[in-house]
Amino acid sequence: MSKWLKMSVLLVVTLAFTLIAIAPGNAQKSEKLRLGANAIGSIMYAFSGGIADVVEKHTEMQIELLPQGNTTALPMLTTGECDFVMGAADELDAAYFGKDHYGKISPNGLEYRMMMLGCRLPAGLVAGGNTGVKSCKDVKGKRVVCDYGTHQALNMGSRAALAGCGLTEDDVIVVKASLLPEGARKVMEGKADLCYGAIGVPVFREMESAIGARHISINDTPENWEKIHEIYHGYFPMHIDPSKAAFSVKDPEGVDLVGRHFAIVGRKDLPDEVAYEFVKTLWENDQELAPYHPRLKDWVKKHFASERTPAPYHPGAIKFYKEMGVWDSELEAHNQKLLDKKQALME
Repeated sequence: MSKWLKMSVLLVVTLAFTLIAIAPGNAQKSEKLRLGANAIGSIMYAFSGGIADVVEKHTEMQIELLPQGNTTALPMLTTGECDFVMGAADELDAAYFGKDHYGKISPNGLEYRMMMLGCRLPAGLVAGGNTGVKSCKDVKGKRVVCDYGTHQALNMGSRAALAGCGLTEDDVIVVKASLLPEGARKVMEGKADLCYGAIGVPVFREMESAIGARHISINDTPENWEKIHEIYHGYFPMHIDPSKAAFSVKDPEGVDLVGRHFAIVGRKDLPDEVAYEFVKTLWENDQELAPYHPRLKDWVKKHFASERTPAPYHPGAIKFYKEMGVWDSELEAHNQKLLDKKQALME
């Protein structure tokens, strides 16, 4: 074989291996995807870590966690700096439709698509044990931490909890805090009477040790739920008994709180095959999430495709849900309603 023929064969072989290496399927598996996961130490960061591990275990995807607050992370879906974001569904609704401070970031809202709804989380107003606040009738006129700055999920949740008592921010003395732990400490320091937060938040155990902590049950009436759903349509009632939250549920019969889902959204232009594989992997392996955090026991497939979604689903996710037989006419109608509502904002 001549020298030139040998060189030609070598070039052809090299080119062939190069094309194989950059083929679409291999490119998808070798690229590193980024998941906005909120601050290190937050419950969403813990959830995101578990989800990333399970996806990486069963696929060749690599997922890097970005410890960014959602005010920073969600706009990164538009710029392409982030591929997925973990968030509370009520905040995702506000960001998608440009409500409250997200309207300042983008008047028409941010663009992204749903992958799935995840676990449910019950939350409500929490009173210090030394404040004398034991029920909704005691809340009016009290000092309530319900302004958490740019932390939209806390702001919306606080308003929903007040609405569950038949109240608004005008009925209480509004106290500001930057984060939930600061709000709880203001109650412990006597600077506020109530704050807002979910069952199981670690700082409430600290409050319990210092002055006592009590989650306040909402008044579960149709009128109150109408007001709650004006804040976000996807809120739902959750009843918590003392055996599941002994240190903040004092009533023997338990408390009724406002529930919401955590969720994962992705870039609107995320390749369909990536969205499909991501959803498929978590659908098939949802039972592997529980060891990462107790609340992930509830990150199960029955929640994934739901009309409580805050934004329309990604086509790749829809394809998978159709294959599983869970995408029905009601979901299709709700998905189209969200798309139409968004289009109306753009006009």
